[in-house]
Amino acid sequence: MIENEDSKNAQDELIDDSQTIDEEVEETQTNQVDDDTTAEGETPEEKIVKLEETNKKLFARAKKAETELKVSKKESSDVSKPAPKEDDLIKVVDQRVREQLEEKELDSIDLSDETKKSLKAYAKAEGLTIKKATESKYFSFLKQEEEAAKKVEEASIGGKRGAPTRKEFSLSNPPKYDMSTEEGRQSWKEYTDWRKSQ
Repeated sequence: MIENEDSKNAQDELIDDSQTIDEEVEETQTNQVDDDTTAEGETPEEKIVKLEETNKKLFARAKKAETELKVSKKESSDVSKPAPKEDDLIKVVDQRVREQLEEKELDSIDLSDETKKSLKAYAKAEGLTIKKATESKYFSFLKQEEEAAKKVEEASIGGKRGAPTRKEFSLSNPPKYDMSTEEGRQSWKEYTDWRKSQ
């Protein structure tokens, strides 16, 4: 409040200065008329020089008053803006920390990115945390749907890589394996075990 009163006082002073300038302009014009009538010894060039000097002084004072008025208005507008409260800043920081923790919680879930997006949208719409959303029926539904899609995909490509498949061996045509790899040695062992059982 003290600053506002100071800015009002500064504005009042500037208004007084501008009124003083206006009065001086009128006085100068009156003096010029008087000088024209009384100062017969001055040449017109001298009168013009005096007039220009007076105009320069008046213009400088007017510019100074205008600048001071702008500064005081700016200061008064800066004073009127409330500074952010500490509580507001704490709330913003808390919100950002919560969002980051939610993202970590979401990343830790073993689901596809598309399913994670669906879960995140559901949690946001319902106003739930990710942890609470994982306890919902909707999460169970999403998980079952994803598992079913995985089973369909695995069935269409012939099973997982490295999944046991039934191999047909023949005594007359032994298979050839790369013995430098673990998989080749394992397959050869399976063949020898089968041959022993025959």
